[in-house]
Amino acid sequence: MSPVSRSRKPKRPVKPAHHVPASPYSHVVEEAKALLDPETEVMDAELWASFVLGGVFDAAWREAEETEDDPDELFERMLGELLDYLAKQKRRPEALAGLRALVMVGEEWSRQEALDAANWLAEQGLKEPAWLRQAEEVKPVAVFRAGDLFGDVGAVNLGFSRGGQQHTVCCYVADRGGPVLDRVLIVAGSAESLAEEMRAEDEEQGLHVSRLELEAARTLLAEAVDRLLSEGPDDPEELAELAEEAGLDPEELEMTSPVGLWPLVAARLDLLPEPPVAQTAVGSAEDVHETVAAFLGSGPAADLDRDFAGALATVMADAAALSDRTAVGFGPQSLGGFLLEEFAESIVLTDAELIEARAVIPAWAEFTNGRRGFGEEGMRLWREALPQLLEAFVDVYEDPEMAALRAEFEAVPVREYQVNAGADLSELLAQLVAEARSAEGLDDEDEDEDE
Repeated sequence: MSPVSRSRKPKRPVKPAHHVPASPYSHVVEEAKALLDPETEVMDAELWASFVLGGVFDAAWREAEETEDDPDELFERMLGELLDYLAKQKRRPEALAGLRALVMVGEEWSRQEALDAANWLAEQGLKEPAWLRQAEEVKPVAVFRAGDLFGDVGAVNLGFSRGGQQHTVCCYVADRGGPVLDRVLIVAGSAESLAEEMRAEDEEQGLHVSRLELEAARTLLAEAVDRLLSEGPDDPEELAELAEEAGLDPEELEMTSPVGLWPLVAARLDLLPEPPVAQTAVGSAEDVHETVAAFLGSGPAADLDRDFAGALATVMADAAALSDRTAVGFGPQSLGGFLLEEFAESIVLTDAELIEARAVIPAWAEFTNGRRGFGEEGMRLWREALPQLLEAFVDVYEDPEMAALRAEFEAVPVREYQVNAGADLSELLAQLVAEARSAEGLDDEDEDEDE
């Protein structure tokens, strides 16, 4: 199931006013007093709620590391307890303000449960927060992407309007075996104005700014958010080290952390149109096969072992197609992320093939660069990246721990790899059923022979 359509609705709906210990969540009500300030704006309330929900998410994963419990179940339980506690505060308008804010962020199921709790508490006669009257419906306006030439890294700027004013949610995304949400910024003003500023810096920073379809932005960022929710937050000590190495203010890094801001991003993504199911994957099996055939007939592949080059190119093209790109869609960073992670874990190369791969990968880079029309600028970037990429790939692939993972997960020899892009799930299911029945028939024959 695609990240866009994945349902994370908990098995147990949370209802307000259950007996839950108040102490772990009392600070949330105290902090919610800021939401009663008449000067508080809707965006202030959304940011407050996003960091609260992100804090629950972070706490669930930290506890899961110690208890080995399911972090999703812990998150559901903790959020349910928080909503229960807030709904019990029948004389505290700040509790209602906090619940109203939580209604605006997160996934659909959490927003609905916050709404149920908020409505229940409002029925007790508490006064609604002043900013709620200004919470007009948010509408998407435009999306711009600014990043490297290949689309591997950069910012996806989501533009929205509310009450005649525009704001932009800037999502900094890197490709590390798939899109990863690195940082999030909320900027006043339109996404188009921000794009113009980035275009002005284009020559200095090498940025490439382009308009992105709303559906494509939802697919890309939903995958990045889903990866965060599935893999959990980064280690705080590692983040502190990275901040120090990059010369970043740790507090600023925390305020732009996706751990605290994914709830706001997730709610905004739900406002974007969802791509038709048939269009969620850009690549197809035909795209992969045609691309590999073209590669084998190209100049860069002229001196390669045709059989092995076709097998390795098939794996790389298929991975790109499965990442909502065309079969030639990987740039240096995304290809490197794939080779160092998924490929190294799941594909078997002989020693001779690993040596030959050092020739196939540069040829594939030259071919894909030409197919995408990036010319000498693209080749310059590839030539800068390839030596380090190839060295890292060989080191990682030969690592004994990685070899053990390949053995444990029954990795596939590269020449036996089957294309997955555009696969018909009904055909795959029928094939699996047929294979199971065939195996069952063979087992019956063996039993008959034993008798």
